[in-house]
Amino acid sequence: MFARTILGDVDPTTLGVVNAHDHLIRTGAGEVYLDPDHLLDDVDKAVQEAQSFVSASRRWADSGTIVDMCPMNCGRGIDELVEVNNRVKDLHVIAATGFHREKVYLETRSHWVSRYTVEQIAELIIADIREGIDRHDYSGPLVDRSPSRAGVIKVATEYGRITPFERKCMEASAMASIETGCPINTHTTFGTCGLEQAQTLISLGVPPDQIAIGHIQRNADVFYLGQILETGAYLEIDGTYRIKYQPDSNRVMELRELGRQGFGERILLGTDSGKRSYQKAYGSVTGVDFNPAVDGPRLLAEGFDPSYVQDLLVNNGQRFFTFRKDA
Repeated sequence: MFARTILGDVDPTTLGVVNAHDHLIRTGAGEVYLDPDHLLDDVDKAVQEAQSFVSASRRWADSGTIVDMCPMNCGRGIDELVEVNNRVKDLHVIAATGFHREKVYLETRSHWVSRYTVEQIAELIIADIREGIDRHDYSGPLVDRSPSRAGVIKVATEYGRITPFERKCMEASAMASIETGCPINTHTTFGTCGLEQAQTLISLGVPPDQIAIGHIQRNADVFYLGQILETGAYLEIDGTYRIKYQPDSNRVMELRELGRQGFGERILLGTDSGKRSYQKAYGSVTGVDFNPAVDGPRLLAEGFDPSYVQDLLVNNGQRFFTFRKDA
């Protein structure tokens, strides 16, 4: 039993507080082209952000883990991410492989996903997990693998639909997950297609409890969220302090109701602070530390059982990001 961090495999119980979806480094690519606010290329500021997270995490555990969900060909800077990790004591970083939604790859008819077979794409994901993440982020013909290996697979879908490009990515990701035992953490757009993501990945053979459906808090429909949980998958709830979308009270309501229904051990927390305007190091009032610094204390103040809060911050993430095979 192990979790795969960029500095090596570790006992999952040492991960501490787990931020299941965030971003420390993004060096460029399509998402930055669409919105320059996504550029996170300052290592010193990433160190500052990570240190804030670890400091806040010490109230709940001895360490903290940030799952950096930037997937392949989306601006991964694995060497910069390792530098951040080495400079922050008691920090673990889990890096992603897999794919974002089609939109961020811009013109996709000529993209290698459209040219390669599902099996060939799966081999690239597996190599990220077993051999090391490509320093060029699969953005060119040359591959230079770093010693750092991926510990989670990302899949993503558009608003209200799954494009053929995304379906192909999901099929390859499912093959890689089954082969390696690596968990899958997803991106939903505005909380849509979450149930369909879970159903599709399960139909492709991925164990339900190795799937986490992400950004799902944006769909504050507890009945719908319960339908996803009934499949056996996890929910990943993030988007903290996104008042332009909905108040944080909606997230608290979701956590309360889903816990009451008995699903509390299959909920992960993240912040998805993937823009400069979302991080303290760049001037925001909130950042990567929101879950241990703000969410945990608020949940206790609102009467949540302390053991449930500990599950949300620590135990559930440690369990989910555990590999199922000797990969």
